[in-house]
Amino acid sequence: MSIPTCSVKTTITISKRTSKRRLTEKDYLMDKKRRSFALAASLCAVILPVTASLAQHGEHGQHEHAEAEVVEPNTYANAIEVIHVQLQKIQRLIATGKLDRVHAEAAVIRDVAWTLARLALDQDSGVPRKAIREINLTAKDLAAKFDPIDEAGDSGNLTGTQKVYDEMVALFETLQRYAPREHRAIAAGSYSVDVKPTGGSIEPGVSTALDFTIKDPTGATVKNLEVVHERVLHLLMVSDDLSWYAHEHPVAQSDGSFRLSFKFPRGGEYVLFCDFSPSGAGGQVVPVTLRVQGLSGASIPLVVDVESAKQVDGYTIRLDTSGPIYAGGEAVLSYSISRRGRPVADLEPYLGAIGHLVLISRDLKHFVHSHPLGREHAGRGHHVNDQRGAGGHDEHNEHGGFVTGSTGSVVSFHARFPEAGLYKAWAEFKHRGRILTVPFVIDVEPSEHRDTEHGHRDREQHPH
Repeated sequence: MSIPTCSVKTTITISKRTSKRRLTEKDYLMDKKRRSFALAASLCAVILPVTASLAQHGEHGQHEHAEAEVVEPNTYANAIEVIHVQLQKIQRLIATGKLDRVHAEAAVIRDVAWTLARLALDQDSGVPRKAIREINLTAKDLAAKFDPIDEAGDSGNLTGTQKVYDEMVALFETLQRYAPREHRAIAAGSYSVDVKPTGGSIEPGVSTALDFTIKDPTGATVKNLEVVHERVLHLLMVSDDLSWYAHEHPVAQSDGSFRLSFKFPRGGEYVLFCDFSPSGAGGQVVPVTLRVQGLSGASIPLVVDVESAKQVDGYTIRLDTSGPIYAGGEAVLSYSISRRGRPVADLEPYLGAIGHLVLISRDLKHFVHSHPLGREHAGRGHHVNDQRGAGGHDEHNEHGGFVTGSTGSVVSFHARFPEAGLYKAWAEFKHRGRILTVPFVIDVEPSEHRDTEHGHRDREQHPH
C-alpha cells in the first residue's frame, strides 16, 4: 500500500549488460558515483514503496534494459521496508510464472542490501551495536543472491528461482529482526495517534499489547473523549489488501492512553482506523499504518460479489443495492438476514445500534463508519474519512455519508460514495448474543456512466 511520504528520491538504472557479473561493494559505490540523482527535500522518514519498471524484451525475448525507480532509503527501517516490498513482488512473479521479470525486482534488493550496514551504523538508526556485524554479513549474503535468482529466472527454472527466493526470505528475516519497532501515525486533520507495541516486535499469531496515545494539534495527550455508541475509542483494523477486518475497542489507561492486546493473523501491513470524538471537537478518524513481522503473502484481489448471498455462522445475508451505484450519487444498501429459511426480525442492539457498516475504498483513501439513525437505536451519526483526512459525526448527512434505519429483518444504509472504484463493506449485526460480520465487495461506477445511462433511457422514452 502507498504511505504518504516525503523523502530523498533516487533513480537507479540497471543495465542488463553489466548485471551478469557479481558486484562487490566497491563496484557498487563506484557505479553509484556515475549515477544521476534526482533529489527532493526530505522532511520525514517514512518510506514510499518501490516502483519498478520491469525489464523490456527485444525481438528475441532477451532483456535489453531494465530500470527500477526507487526511493533511496535514508534509515535502516526504510531499507527493510523496500526489501520487503520487493520480495513480495518477486513472490507474485513466481506465482504467476513471470520469471523473466524477476531481474528488476531482485536488482533493487541487491542495491539496497549494500546500504544496510551503513544505515545501521547511523547514530539514530535504533539498531543495537552488537548486531552490526551480523547485519553486515547477512546483507552481503542477500546481495549475493542477485546473480543466482537472476540466472534462474532468465532460464525459466521455476524450482531454482523458488529455492533462491526462499534463501533470500530467510536472510531478510534476520535483517528484519533488528529494525526499530516504531509505528508512526498518519495525522487526520489536526489530531494524530501514536501506536507502539509494548513488547517490542509484533509477530503473527502472538498476542501483543499495543499502546495508543491520542494527541491534539499542540501535541498534548487527549484525555477527554466522548462516549459514542457505548465506547470512547473504536478501532477498525484491515489488512492492506482488505482481505481481513476486525473491530476492537482499546481499554483506557490511567495516563490517558489506551491499550489493546491482539493477535494479528499474518505478517505484513495493516491499517488501523482510530475512531474517536474529543470533547468539543467533533468526530475524528485517524488511520495508522502498522507492520507485523513476516511476509504477508500475495495480495488477495477484490472480487465484486453483491449478487451472491453470504453464509455466516448459519445465517444467510443478502445485499440489495437497488441497481448500479455511481460516484457522487445516492445509493441505498439494504441487508436482509435469514436463518434456516426464515427472516430474522429480532436483531439485538450492538454497541447502541441495530447495525454497523464500515466501508473502505480499495486504495484506502475513503473510509466510512456508519451507525443507524432513527427509531430507538438512533446514534450520533457517522464518521467520514476522505483522502485519509479528517472525519467526523454528522446527524444531517452534510458530508454525503450514511443515514441508516431498519424494518423487520432488513437493515438499510443510505450512502453516497465520493469516487468510483472498488469498496469493501463490512456490516455488523447481533442476534441471540452472536456477532455477525458480513463482507461484500461493491463496484462504484464513474458518474459519467450514470449520465450515459440516463441519456439512453431518455431516448427510449422520447424517440425522435
